[in-house]
Amino acid sequence: MKTSVAMKVNQENLVKSLKFSFTNKSTVLGELMQNARRAGATQVSFDYDPMLSTLTVIDDGCGIDDVEALLTVAQSGWDAGVMTEEHPFGIGFLSALYACEHLSLVSKCGRLAALTADVLSFQDLEIDASVDWQGKTKLTLTGFGLDADKIADKLKTLAEGFPIPVLFNGEKLGRYAAFDVVSERSISGLEFVETEIGWVHLHGIKGFSEIPCDDGYFKVYLQGLPIYENATWSRGVENVHIIHLDSARFYARLPDRDKLIDETEVVTLIQAVLNHLARQRLVALKDSMEPEAFVETFETLKFWKCLDLLNDVGFLPKQVVEFIDSYPVCSTEVYAPFTVHPEKPVSRSVIVGRKVEVVDIDDDIQYDGAARYMFAWMRDALIYRGNLDKGHWIHSMVRCLSAEEVTVELVNETHSASFHGSWVWVNVDFCDAYRIKVGSDVVEIFDHAYYQGSDNGDTVVMPRGGRSSSVIEQVATFKSEYDDYQQATHDDDCNAFFSFVVANTTSDPAEAMGQLLPEFTGCPSLFGKAFVVSLDDNGKVASVLAA
Repeated sequence: MKTSVAMKVNQENLVKSLKFSFTNKSTVLGELMQNARRAGATQVSFDYDPMLSTLTVIDDGCGIDDVEALLTVAQSGWDAGVMTEEHPFGIGFLSALYACEHLSLVSKCGRLAALTADVLSFQDLEIDASVDWQGKTKLTLTGFGLDADKIADKLKTLAEGFPIPVLFNGEKLGRYAAFDVVSERSISGLEFVETEIGWVHLHGIKGFSEIPCDDGYFKVYLQGLPIYENATWSRGVENVHIIHLDSARFYARLPDRDKLIDETEVVTLIQAVLNHLARQRLVALKDSMEPEAFVETFETLKFWKCLDLLNDVGFLPKQVVEFIDSYPVCSTEVYAPFTVHPEKPVSRSVIVGRKVEVVDIDDDIQYDGAARYMFAWMRDALIYRGNLDKGHWIHSMVRCLSAEEVTVELVNETHSASFHGSWVWVNVDFCDAYRIKVGSDVVEIFDHAYYQGSDNGDTVVMPRGGRSSSVIEQVATFKSEYDDYQQATHDDDCNAFFSFVVANTTSDPAEAMGQLLPEFTGCPSLFGKAFVVSLDDNGKVASVLAA
């Protein structure tokens, strides 16, 4: 024996359960704004009386003809055009019923006043159709569940992209991102273009001074209300891309309409459209600018993945090369950086003409030594730091020093000694000068020591003119196992190393003493005096006598 069965709906329980679906008490504000807009209103106003906990909403739209349709769940009552373009769910007015204890409505249909509990329990309601409607629909919600500050904050957010004015307690709210998709008109004054996803404002990229360099922040609106943003902090309008999605193609989730359906896929599509628009504008910008000026847009080109647009431009962006302007050190995090970018883009003709050499170095000074950096420094070479497209002309002109063999020849080596500091223990070769040879090119250095690296002998080469402790900063970072910089130990080892160098390079004892003695500027009683200083066999002061 067979029977049939069909799904049924318990209307009363369904409506009671829907109360718990509206998780955001402010949902009603956006729903009432949408109703006003769909009704063709020129503005919608919200007024809140904190003494009575009453929110009054007034719009000058076409008014409500059929209250029964308004109170019918899943029946929107809108015309076919709105149904096709915006897909209203027909449950928005429920948010008003759940947000207050009593409501009254005055519109084209007449006047309705009732406890929301009576409406939700399906009781018959009386409508006074004799009311002389003045062309403005007025909804009053008594016992409203939000205070004035929360209402104001939420309305400010909801209004920023809304196509019709929104007022709160008589004050018009800002609409910096507003766009009317029906009339295809920007309300905010921003420039929008039509795309496959809707209308898009891409900030910047109109001229060099307006180009964003590292900001991909965008805000998305659906039917004028905010529905997505890819950052959790607010930005000024000048730093925001604005997207008004095509409501016929994209949908919001029930019931709060604060999330996109298939959000991940939509965001990916949005990013692709932004990238496409950015490339179009950057191509146009390239055609309108001098090459030297266009390469200054490097950071923007990098952000939008358009670096290939530089492949045929005859200048290098200054951000991709550096020159060594001070003594190389093993850690720019601990010590000062020793490279800087050029002040302006570098011409291709300068590089082709070999007036400037471009090199690539990836040596770790502590392990590989500083020879290649010292070589590049002495030759005023530019170091290429990458980042350009693989098809860029520079790649065929970069000399990879790290791939070339380096040899170092000491000129008139005198002797070797071992330095034992608190932190640094290192061998030191003393000489008049040293020559660094890379390929067929040689530089000779008289006045700067260099460290060969822990993997290449763990030795410092000290030329006669290099009396300083700077090389210590090629040998060690003075950072503990806990990554703490030991400043005092660094200073002690530098002072000790300087004394060590003086002792090993000065043949005149008096000259060595003069180099090693500290200043006595804090002791006026010693000014103008002469002394005889005697040292013991270990180099410590044995006696001091007035001369």
